[in-house]
Amino acid sequence: MNARLVAIALALLTALPAMAGTLSPAADHALQQLLERGRQTHSSAVLVLQDGHEIGHYYPRDKAPGPIELMSVTKSVVALGIGQLIDQGKIVSLDQPVADFYPEWKQGRKQRITVRMLLDHTSGLQNLPTTGPEIYPAPDAVQLALAAELTSTPGGSFAYNNKAVNLLAGLVEKASGQPMDVFFRDGLFKAMGIHPGSWARDRTGHPYAMAGLSLSAADAAKIGQLLLDDGRWNGQSLVSTDFMKAMLAPSRAMPTCGLLWWLDPAWIRGSYKSDMVARMRHAGVPVELADKFAPLQGKAMQGDREFFAFLQQALGKDAMRVWIDQIVAKIGIGELADRESGPIIAYHASGDQGQYIVVVPQAHLVAVRQIEAQDHPAGNDSYDDFEKQVLALARTLGAEFPTAPAGH
Repeated sequence: MNARLVAIALALLTALPAMAGTLSPAADHALQQLLERGRQTHSSAVLVLQDGHEIGHYYPRDKAPGPIELMSVTKSVVALGIGQLIDQGKIVSLDQPVADFYPEWKQGRKQRITVRMLLDHTSGLQNLPTTGPEIYPAPDAVQLALAAELTSTPGGSFAYNNKAVNLLAGLVEKASGQPMDVFFRDGLFKAMGIHPGSWARDRTGHPYAMAGLSLSAADAAKIGQLLLDDGRWNGQSLVSTDFMKAMLAPSRAMPTCGLLWWLDPAWIRGSYKSDMVARMRHAGVPVELADKFAPLQGKAMQGDREFFAFLQQALGKDAMRVWIDQIVAKIGIGELADRESGPIIAYHASGDQGQYIVVVPQAHLVAVRQIEAQDHPAGNDSYDDFEKQVLALARTLGAEFPTAPAGH
C-alpha cells in the first residue's frame, strides 16, 4: 500500500466512532445486554455515546431512522431554550412573574405564578390527567393554559401539568419575538447542527411545549451531550453554567425533578404512608385505581425500581402513563411516602411509550432510546428498565455510585 493510501486509511480510522470492541469484557457485555433489550422491546433506535463518541447502537435492519416524535422529552428541550432567553436577558430570571408577559394575569392569585413554576410543575393551574379531552381539541393551547383556573396555591405542591407547560411556547414567542419552533431552529439547533423533523402545533399555529418535537437519535444524543458538557458545544457556551445548575437542581416540591428534567438519586429509602389509599382518594384519584396501592401501605421502600416494578404489575402496559396522568397530576409522592435519597447520579428526559435521553456524568455517558408511536403498544415495549441498563453499563465503565448509609 502506498503512502497516500495509508494516510487515507488512517484518516478514516480516526474519523470512526469508538465501538464496543474497545471496551472491557464486562462493559461490552453490559452494552450488548442494553442493545439486545432494545431489540426485544421493538425499539426504533438505541444509541449510546461515551465522551461524545458512539460505542454502540441498535437500529432495526441496522439503518438509523429519521426524526421520531419525542413525546414529553420535548419538555426537557424547551427548558434549554428558556435558559437561553434568561442568559440573553429577554427573561429577567426564573422567578419573573408570567404576568409580565401576560398582563391579564396581573389580577388575583395568578400574578404569583413565575416562570420557574411552569418549569417545575408547581403553577397550581387546573389540569386534566390526559391530554386528549382538553389540550388537543383546543384550537389554542396557550390560551387554554391562560384561561385555566387555579386548583392549588402557586408554588405549593408538585403536579405534573401538560397544560401549564404549553404556556412556555407563548412565553418563548413573547420573549424572543419568534414562534418557539423558529427560535429553536435558528438558535440552539442551528448552533448544534441539529436538523429537527416536524413540531406538532395547535390549530392557531403554536408549537406544543409539552410534546410534539421530532429528532433523530443522533440529534437527541446531542441534547444529552450538551448537559454532559455543562451547556457547552464545540467549545462555545450555548446555555450558561448558572442555568444548567438551576435546571438540574432538585425542586423543593419534588426532589427527583429539576426544571423539566428528571433527576436520578443514587439511592432512595423510606416507607409508604399507612393511609396512602385514603390520601389518593381524597386528592381525586379514582377509587378503583387508588385501591390497587393498598399492598404498599406501611411498607418500607426499597428504591424506585421496586416501586416501578409494582406499578407495572398493578397497572399493566400503560403503567407510567396512568401513574403520571392520573396520580402524580393530583397528588405528589411526598404525600404518599416518607423518603430520603442520596446524591444525584444521572439525569433523564422521558416520554410516553419509552422515549429517553439519559445522561450519566460520572461515566461520561449519553444514551438515547426511541420508539415510533404505536396505537396499542405491547406491555414490554416501553423499555421501562432502560435507565437501569444504562446505569449498569456506567458501573462497568468505572462509575462508582454511593450506597445508602447504615441506620434509619
